[in-house]
Amino acid sequence: MAIVETEDRYPGAFDVVKCPVCGSEEWTHLIYQSVFCATCNTQCTLREPAGDHGFIAEFDSKYTWSVDSGEAIPETDEYGARASGKWLGTEADGYERYWFSAYADHVNGNNFEWEPAWDRETENGGESGYPTNES
Repeated sequence: MAIVETEDRYPGAFDVVKCPVCGSEEWTHLIYQSVFCATCNTQCTLREPAGDHGFIAEFDSKYTWSVDSGEAIPETDEYGARASGKWLGTEADGYERYWFSAYADHVNGNNFEWEPAWDRETENGGESGYPTNES
């Protein structure tokens, strides 16, 4: 028996979550630390949404390395360089991104033009086909 028992509460989550800074799908899990993007080192933490099946992914770029294809999450005094998104579903049914936002978008009326990497990669100037919290 292991000294510390762990529970995989969000199975398959890191199969669908991409890094919002660089777009990488590869994650490194440092036991007892956190999960980090293998390309740019952006930190990702998962938590449960209230009353929904799925998870909320919170991204913190205070540890992010400088990468050519990346664009750092905008920083605020109150929240730092953070963003989050909500994915609905289960591993069996599949997860679908429901919304995504940088915290800076909602602080003191700031208007940042930052977009997550998956929107920057689209040909239609950010129309990814996924709803956002502004929809």
